[in-house]
Amino acid sequence: MTGTSDSSLPRWRTATVASGGEDIYYEVVETEAPQTTVLLTHGAGGSHAIWYQQVVALANMYRVITWDTRGFGNSTFRSGTHGAVASASDMSAVLDATGTERAHLVGQSMGGWWVTTFALAHPERVRSLVLTNTVAGLWTDALDAHFRQYVASAAADANAHPGAHPAIGEGHTAENLAHAFLYQQLNTFHSPPMADVFPALVKTRHAHNDVRALGIPMLVVTGTEDPIFPADLIAASAALLGARCVEIKGAGHSPYWEQPEAFNAALLAFLAGVEER
Repeated sequence: MTGTSDSSLPRWRTATVASGGEDIYYEVVETEAPQTTVLLTHGAGGSHAIWYQQVVALANMYRVITWDTRGFGNSTFRSGTHGAVASASDMSAVLDATGTERAHLVGQSMGGWWVTTFALAHPERVRSLVLTNTVAGLWTDALDAHFRQYVASAAADANAHPGAHPAIGEGHTAENLAHAFLYQQLNTFHSPPMADVFPALVKTRHAHNDVRALGIPMLVVTGTEDPIFPADLIAASAALLGARCVEIKGAGHSPYWEQPEAFNAALLAFLAGVEER
């Protein structure tokens, strides 16, 4: 997208916006023609760069915004404040700075908490909600029990080897070690201690009925091999939301990274359906 004067290609720009004492980094990829906006929000340890396989797939049809939540990637973490409320406020700042009235929101893992919190606070700004491999604050007893057990039993050396990461399925690591290692490396660009992030996720709890009552089109995506938030538990949560649920076979906690073609196809089909309404 850079190094060319071809006006038919999407334009790429980067910027920051002040929010809550932080400088929040974001990127916009867009064409000359008016487009509906898709805002991609990364998970814990990730950043705007983690979405590179989605940006290029979406950019000819949608205006795409990626951003770094506070303390991740190029965004600052001076305030010491992290969590759903702060991140939803940062999201508002990014949308305001880009002149975006409404957007399709996509939230991966931790990002799901942020976009759901934003949707509850500002439903008029949300065209649709895509929750991928995330509880998004919509805890069920089964998800709560599983996650507590998972955290307690997680291997201390989960990241001790190149390509080994709890958010990447073992099959992907075996098939494409370099790509899995890139994911692992991209997950090192953050400053807030994860010990502070996870309690913020556990404490943030939304009611399924409150989100369902918004009447916003919703898609839930999960991977059949996700050990953190198992597919059957996520599907049960999606049913409580009245949301469509897509399970990507063979994918772990990060289908968008592990199986981008399948993920992108599901996302594009959903967005197209929303646009046709």
